[in-house]
Amino acid sequence: MKKGILYAVLASVLWAIVNPFIKQGLSYDFSPMNFAGLRFTVVGIILFAYTWHRGMWREIMQHRRLFGNLILINMFMGYTAFYFGVDFVSGAISSIVMGLTPLINVLLAHLVASNDRLNRYKVVSLAVSLAGLLLIVGTGSDGSPLDWRGIGGIVLLLACILFQGYSAISVSEDKGKVDPIFLNAVQMFFGGLLIYGVGIAAEGFHPFWAKPVGFYASLGVLVFISVFAFSFWFMALRTEGTKVSDINMCRLINPVLGAVLSWIMLPGEYPDFSSVAGMAVIVSSLVIYFRGETIVQRWRLRRH
Repeated sequence: MKKGILYAVLASVLWAIVNPFIKQGLSYDFSPMNFAGLRFTVVGIILFAYTWHRGMWREIMQHRRLFGNLILINMFMGYTAFYFGVDFVSGAISSIVMGLTPLINVLLAHLVASNDRLNRYKVVSLAVSLAGLLLIVGTGSDGSPLDWRGIGGIVLLLACILFQGYSAISVSEDKGKVDPIFLNAVQMFFGGLLIYGVGIAAEGFHPFWAKPVGFYASLGVLVFISVFAFSFWFMALRTEGTKVSDINMCRLINPVLGAVLSWIMLPGEYPDFSSVAGMAVIVSSLVIYFRGETIVQRWRLRRH
């Protein structure tokens, strides 16, 4: 397995765990942007302690366009949309919708990135992923039709994918210029502070002390995931010879693990036929993407 793909798989496995813990943390009378800002700021402090070096601020100014992209588009816009989206829909549905990240990001890579074009197998894979989405969006966690809040949540999650996909392409196009862990530290700290500040202004200040143990357990797991998952992800994007589209297809791991964890961990969430079918269809697109040509060639050989 290519090193870049391995990093992407590790990041995707960690990200699959996120949604149930976000739902759990928000259940302790905490607002989405306050929670997201607190989480990412803590992650940034931890990573800064590890990556602090002389000339750091000069390096940030030298690559200010890249850092600005990550802080404003990837962190602030992407995660504001993500946290509100997760708050509006069930944990299982949010996990599965976020599993469609490859669908949008592969298309973005085709349109924006250099040397990352679609072929017929990728097109079929994207169509299969879209079919999976259509199976999912019509139902909530209990199989009943989604209301406007649920539909709005799905729209926000799709906007998050779009924002973060664009940022991923910008990171990939600047391979080798900035250490990926330092890149993660800067985007987490400043992006987290921005989200937290706007969250206080829009939602009011929510004290994070004297909370039940479950709140801190959820926050601790999310901090751990962000420290490692984003670093793995930037390592994948910045590995020579890897394409944004190939790396993003690894995120199809998210809907499987994320939905299963939501059904296990969150009360009132359980599998229904439409969600399971959509999950199976989306995951099958991964097989088509990476192995479609090989499967077709073997089938033709057997016919002859």
